[in-house]
Amino acid sequence: MSEELKCILCEKNARGSDVQGKSASFVECNTCGNYEFERFFEKAYIYMPKEKRAMLSAYSRNRFEHEEEPPELRDPKNLEEIIAVCESKALDEKLKNLIWYIRKKSHQFGDSVSWNAEKDYPITYSLSPQEFTKIRDLAIEKGLLLWKARGVGLELTEEGWKMGIELMKSS
Repeated sequence: MSEELKCILCEKNARGSDVQGKSASFVECNTCGNYEFERFFEKAYIYMPKEKRAMLSAYSRNRFEHEEEPPELRDPKNLEEIIAVCESKALDEKLKNLIWYIRKKSHQFGDSVSWNAEKDYPITYSLSPQEFTKIRDLAIEKGLLLWKARGVGLELTEEGWKMGIELMKSS
């Protein structure tokens, strides 16, 4: 049975359920995607620096968006390599991830994709909604995105659409 809880990664409301045969919870979070964590380590995540949890949120959300198996989060000390990879993402990689995501959500050229910086910031391996907004603005400046209906939708330009197709082929 699913219950309301706070996500251990982003601290927003989420749904959780017990994992059969394990001392673990399966979490469904609108920000972080889906993941499983061992309850034994719950307090370790609570005391983990917010920046590290943001990188695990990005890892989990990106696995979710790529339709991969949800990650199993165990001892946070064993996840340092994942955190380091996420932290090392260059601005160009973050921008490409945003274009990939908008292309994935677009059924056809010219579609407007709704977005919410408060929920979607992990897609760009950002630490915060503010960083996501800066990456979105950079994509607009580079002529890859159009901002439709202020705050409601993002639309890929022709150049952004072509880039998105290439990124989808390579992922």
